[in-house]
Amino acid sequence: MELPESLEDLQRFHGHLGVYVTLGLRMGAIGKRRFGHYKGLKASVRSQPDPPMRCVLDGVQFSSGCTMGKGNIAHEPGSEPEVTFEKEGRRLRIALRPGWRERIDREMSKEKEIEQSLFYYEIPEDEVFDIREG
Repeated sequence: MELPESLEDLQRFHGHLGVYVTLGLRMGAIGKRRFGHYKGLKASVRSQPDPPMRCVLDGVQFSSGCTMGKGNIAHEPGSEPEVTFEKEGRRLRIALRPGWRERIDREMSKEKEIEQSLFYYEIPEDEVFDIREG
């Protein structure tokens, strides 16, 4: 199965593909698109403390430019994956729309991780994410 270059790069970075790392990639890309270059950008990622949901953190780091090494990303425990970006007094919160986490957790499988990652890579962002400024 042919993968888009950004998913191949994410797979190399993270070690494998999965739904949550792919969603993190999308979340980070939205933040970077809205705020531009990572300089001055901070991210706060919320997720369950263990994989697979915690993998959203790697996806956000990979696509946003916010990294643990630079200290401009933090992880907090939460029941739903979400990220809040801040830059120059502006805030952007990106979370899954209601019902998606339950669907993901019900359908997720190691055998179908490539197929599922492609689905979540291609789904229109307004279908899967609730994006709010302020």
